[in-house]
Amino acid sequence: MKKVAIVGQILLVALLIYSVLFSIVGTIFIIKAHSIIFDPINDIGSMKEEPPAMSRFMQDLLDSNPKVQMKHRYVPLDSISRNLQRAAIAAEDPGFYYHPGFDVKSIAWAMDANVSAGKILYGGSTITQQLAKNLFLTGERTWERKAKELGYAVVMEWKLGKDRILELYLNYAQWGKTIFGCEAASEVYYGIHCSELDMQQAINLAAMLASPGNHMPDEDSEFMRNRRRNIKFHLEKPQ
Repeated sequence: MKKVAIVGQILLVALLIYSVLFSIVGTIFIIKAHSIIFDPINDIGSMKEEPPAMSRFMQDLLDSNPKVQMKHRYVPLDSISRNLQRAAIAAEDPGFYYHPGFDVKSIAWAMDANVSAGKILYGGSTITQQLAKNLFLTGERTWERKAKELGYAVVMEWKLGKDRILELYLNYAQWGKTIFGCEAASEVYYGIHCSELDMQQAINLAAMLASPGNHMPDEDSEFMRNRRRNIKFHLEKPQ
């Protein structure tokens, strides 16, 4: 009986220790999960009225070179030429107004291409996903980052809506090594406000978005010719 009592006490202590450890681990998990889920929701919700001073990408650039002189000025969507709005959508995400923040077909194509290449080369990212990456995430090409990007995109669609997402995207997109946002790009390259861009100027700027640090809007390279051709194709397609 004495041995049974001792065994019972040992089991009771073990159960108590297990319960305490489980409670601690569970609490840590809940706190971590709350941070992962609700911090992005709060961060994104605040952007409905007030845009951030700079994107994560801009902040990282500044951190790497505190002396860098970035050009950036935020403007509301109604001060951005409709030509540029349409050209940017045609260039980066023709289905922008029709998907929930991600495009299943684009993701499937990108996954197949990445598996074939044996590494991540393509993201299949929508404008919403690109904005999520620019504002909140690093540029690393990992599956974890892509998963976070997708999560942010879904919350952004829910909290902000299409027009606000497009406004933020055009204001934080990169248009040169130190040029951010369509207003700064319009002023630097064409000497006008982005509200004044004509269709050809808009197409030229939109063509840069795929590789903004390596090309100029009016250059006659094969890359830029192909980009302009693709944009015009989507602009001319019946809706």
